[in-house]
Amino acid sequence: METLRQGQQWMITIAHILDAPLPELNTSQPPLHGHSGAQVQQQLHRYLSKLEKQHGLSEWLIQFRQHLIDITSRWGKDLFVCYDIAGVPPTNNALESRFGRLRRDQRRISGRQFNTATLLKEGPYLIWECGDSEAQVLARLRRVASNRTEYQRRYKHLCEEQQRQRLRYRLQHHQTQVFRDLEAQWAAIRSHKTV
Repeated sequence: METLRQGQQWMITIAHILDAPLPELNTSQPPLHGHSGAQVQQQLHRYLSKLEKQHGLSEWLIQFRQHLIDITSRWGKDLFVCYDIAGVPPTNNALESRFGRLRRDQRRISGRQFNTATLLKEGPYLIWECGDSEAQVLARLRRVASNRTEYQRRYKHLCEEQQRQRLRYRLQHHQTQVFRDLEAQWAAIRSHKTV
């Protein structure tokens, strides 16, 4: 039981660190005891480093500690954005539920078990109609509008990262075609400069 209590205490402490106050919408000042995403992330990493230095643990606790460290090391700084931008929820549970409802609704409407093409093409528009009242949609739009520049910056970063991943995939699977495309682009640029 002592081993389980120790693991539970680690989880309680991590939950307490992540339970830092979030910024409120429609307030011009940050909360009195507010934490930035970087501060929360740093506090979590300090705690995990302290855990890593503990000795004399059972084999199960060592594995559990390593599991916690592995999981949190995969978290990017964007997962702590809820502490920096008002209105961003700390988890995506509600969003996951919304996508689940959307998939079920589309399956029911289309009669097909897998409706991936429709969801990929029309998903961004369908998600707004997924069981929300008009007031909820308007409230979400107001939150997006208040954080528009930050959203646009992050969206641009996401698009650039997706472009890099697509190029990496093409280089691995269609290398000859990628080089032909690059040669064609280079030739077009070179001919444009000489004109």
